[in-house]
Amino acid sequence: MPKRSRTHQNPGILSNSYVPPLEPRVLVKELARLSTKSLYNIVELWLALPVTQPLPTTRQKRKGKTQADIVKSAKEILKMLQNTSSSKKRKLIDRIMVDFYPNGLNTLQLAQLDIQLMIEKPKLYSWVYSTAKIAKQTQSGDELKDSLQDFILSLDAQSFLDHIIKNLSNLYLTHIYISRHPELPLIIIRIQMYEYTHRKHHKRAQTITHHGKRNNPDIISRKPYYLAIPTSSPNIIHSASNEDDLASKLILQAVEITLSTSFRQVRLMKNKNPPVKTLQAMNILTGVSRHGNMLGSWAPYADGIVDIGPLGEIEDHILLNPGITGSYDGKEASERENRKTIAALRFKGTTGSVPNEKSYSGKNNKPDTVIDEDKSEDDTEKNEYASVVPLQTGEFFIQNALKKKNNSEMPPSVRLRLFGNDIFAGLHELAVEGVIDPVKIPSWLTGEEGLNRGIISKGQFTKIE
Repeated sequence: MPKRSRTHQNPGILSNSYVPPLEPRVLVKELARLSTKSLYNIVELWLALPVTQPLPTTRQKRKGKTQADIVKSAKEILKMLQNTSSSKKRKLIDRIMVDFYPNGLNTLQLAQLDIQLMIEKPKLYSWVYSTAKIAKQTQSGDELKDSLQDFILSLDAQSFLDHIIKNLSNLYLTHIYISRHPELPLIIIRIQMYEYTHRKHHKRAQTITHHGKRNNPDIISRKPYYLAIPTSSPNIIHSASNEDDLASKLILQAVEITLSTSFRQVRLMKNKNPPVKTLQAMNILTGVSRHGNMLGSWAPYADGIVDIGPLGEIEDHILLNPGITGSYDGKEASERENRKTIAALRFKGTTGSVPNEKSYSGKNNKPDTVIDEDKSEDDTEKNEYASVVPLQTGEFFIQNALKKKNNSEMPPSVRLRLFGNDIFAGLHELAVEGVIDPVKIPSWLTGEEGLNRGIISKGQFTKIE
């Protein structure tokens, strides 16, 4: 599990130990979204951290029970539940709500739940990114975006956290949690904002607070906002939000202030491309990986398997090891096999395995995959057509001129919009099935341009800024 954040003694910052007034059914739903293995692991972590260990209730205190006794008993129950043969998750959730944390989960526990869920089910979120630019006071708007240099982010995580807390604490009641992504070179910052409410609630809406008393909730929470900061990149990945959302604007302004100094003003220029579903895809597109600019048939160049460096091993050269990308001679194969091979080369650049994940993940080895009894509909298996960077939308404006019989040109304009979980994987499959000709399909429909929207004129792709 990611490391917990520090507790800040600031009146605008909620401590890790604060228990927000949430209804039990909301907590049960959140806990149930995790896999059984992850749920047991996170509860084991909670029982080890002092700030998340269970506290004795008033009744338990009267019986002479101490916190140490409660924690010891909870660990024994957890171990017993792990050895049961059925309904492990359901039984643990019941214990969490009734025995371990009857007053609710604190802000640190809720943050850890969200981050773990983000790692387990990455497609539940949508991401966009902004580029940090070094600004001058005399420039603004689009002129700023084109003329100024990128500001390369190289942050000390704790220092950045301290400064952003300082800049946000006067705006909202806030809890901020920072961690490192276990698989990608990203620093994840979860920002949970709360607002005071003075509305009177019906008695049935009363909630048990962390003091064990029934009080009306005095604050309401907003949807958590996330920042994901790649290493040595000018881009900041963040939650997709409505343009009119004041809270997200204030957070990004706070980031600008945090990055700026007395001699350097930093502005965040929001990218206009559509949101992307997974952090892995966004990391490839915005991080320091070569894969973001070498998609489709160019992917083997990004992975370094087309040629070797001057200090590389001769045995790794593609001519001596053709199995790296597969082989194709176009002979003695069925028509479908030929289409399959050509489509693989057009969409992925290889008939072999997909590009080496080490080159863009920042990790030498991917964590072991856990087969869990609670596999849900959100857990989709990767198929042979899956893209390295799965995109959900694409937009192209085709403006090729058509000649009439009298040789006059008629410039029609066609808007092509694509939607799906992985649009280029779908086109890849259509090419294999013969619906689309894999030889004639243009490169901009094989995913080479990534997120970019574009205008197609005379067969050439021009990016729309």
